[in-house]
Amino acid sequence: MPENNDIKNHSVVRAGCKPDFLFIGDSITQYWELEAYFDGPGQLLINRGIEGDTTTYLNKRFQVDALQLKPRYCIMGIGVNDTICLEGDYWKLIPPLPYDEVLYTAQANIKEIIRKAKASSTTLILASLLPIRIDVSLHEADRKRFIRDLNQWLEETAEKERLIFLDYYSAASYPGTDRLLDGITYDGLHPNANGYALMSSVLKNTLKKHHITI
Repeated sequence: MPENNDIKNHSVVRAGCKPDFLFIGDSITQYWELEAYFDGPGQLLINRGIEGDTTTYLNKRFQVDALQLKPRYCIMGIGVNDTICLEGDYWKLIPPLPYDEVLYTAQANIKEIIRKAKASSTTLILASLLPIRIDVSLHEADRKRFIRDLNQWLEETAEKERLIFLDYYSAASYPGTDRLLDGITYDGLHPNANGYALMSSVLKNTLKKHHITI
């Protein structure tokens, strides 16, 4: 997939296109069929999600897959795959990483991404992580805690840095809980058509408050 993105990026740069919105993140972004949900007249939307992506790798590719394309807005959703480090690997005898270390690493990577975006002409938009339901996980409680903690930090950071924050989490969970709404995912992690419709609604309504149309 990174190689495919290189080919796509070369095409955009060569054609001199300037995306209106660039979506970047992990598989949740990658699987989002943007044109099925957004039909802003004359707008160019580009998807640069990569399956399995983490904050560490996105930080490394942010310049190439986002900033060099000079999008007006970059919508970033990243972090849920960082929680895999909280699982470890039973068969390879790899222990889970300490919770605070995993959270700190994600925050440090996102801070660096924000710094890069602020030094460019692109406006970065931060998206919350979605709630999850992964019954086979031995560390689901830790992963849910990480999502709540990172989302709170993302919201506070967005306010501090004067960035737009998309609260998908609240819309996708039952009020006052961390329980994922029924009927919006395939597997307790990846949205289905209903889940993407919900996310699209949150995005449209949030941007509308800032006089941005997508």
